[in-house]
Amino acid sequence: AFISWTLALGYFPMKYPELDKSTYWIMGIFSAVLLFLSVLLHELSHSMVARKNNIPIKGITLFIFGGVAEMTEEPPTAISEIKMAAAGPICSGILALLFLIISKFFISFLPIIPLIGILKYCVFINLAIMIFNLLPGFPLDGGRILRAILWNSTGNIKKATYTTSRIGSSLGVFLIIFGFFNIFTGNFIGGLWFAFIGIFLKSAAEAGYQQLLTGKLLHGIKISEIMTRDVVRVEDSLTLDKLVDDYLLKYRYNSYPVVSNGMFMGMISIHDVKQIPRADWNKVNVRELIDSQKPTLRVSPDDDATNAMSKMVKRGLGRVPVLDDNGKLVGIVSHRDIMQIIKHKMDLRV
Repeated sequence: AFISWTLALGYFPMKYPELDKSTYWIMGIFSAVLLFLSVLLHELSHSMVARKNNIPIKGITLFIFGGVAEMTEEPPTAISEIKMAAAGPICSGILALLFLIISKFFISFLPIIPLIGILKYCVFINLAIMIFNLLPGFPLDGGRILRAILWNSTGNIKKATYTTSRIGSSLGVFLIIFGFFNIFTGNFIGGLWFAFIGIFLKSAAEAGYQQLLTGKLLHGIKISEIMTRDVVRVEDSLTLDKLVDDYLLKYRYNSYPVVSNGMFMGMISIHDVKQIPRADWNKVNVRELIDSQKPTLRVSPDDDATNAMSKMVKRGLGRVPVLDDNGKLVGIVSHRDIMQIIKHKMDLRV
């Protein structure tokens, strides 16, 4: 809706002042759909090449101004990263050429102005996506290509990521400043876009380097090495008033694993208890709340700590149960456990 709004009120009226307001909105809506399809194809091209080069992709996330193909681990080699990173801009360049050819056809044989306007916008936006993504700042495609070149020449991916992340962060700051400059000089919509993209790029660049550091520090560490084995657990038959008095107020954890005859049933949290009126706490047991929950995120002792950390951050969880192959609770791992091992390794520089 935001993209359609900016196109209908800003871009198309400036380019085609002779058209009526409803036409601008139709053009804006269709152009926004084609923009997101273009971004999706750009990211799908990354994913296809990544999988051919044994780089696992767990999904694609589309944002209001772009997208990200989510990798579960870093590329195995610099060459594979170059191939994966180059796929997106190549796809955008091909799309720009395709939209250009189609627009030329309509200009010559069927000059429908709104349709030609949409096609010309698609040429412009795909060229913009290609050029922007080729800027040499991580995590943009150009930044990944530069990182791969530095990594290949120095053999140090950490240093290469640090250098390109600094470039990416600086580009983000520049775009934010440039965006506010445009806003104050009258180009409100264009300035807003530059500022949004700058904020996204800056945060993504900083997060990318931190993610690499975390992955390096946690490399090879299994959940069994850092989990807490002496777990405070709750029986599923316990009523909520007992849960509050004997667990929540006594141990002061935000969540607890629930068991029945030694088998893991789920997790119960303060948030779950707060959904039930206090007057009913002595009538409702933990089992009733567990049965209504979605499946709980869980990990095994042999899972990699990096993947566990990623899942916890994505789901906003502070503690995750650790189960063996038989579904028995053998421990619990918390965000604090993982951060503690990271801190120790950083302090000891190991």
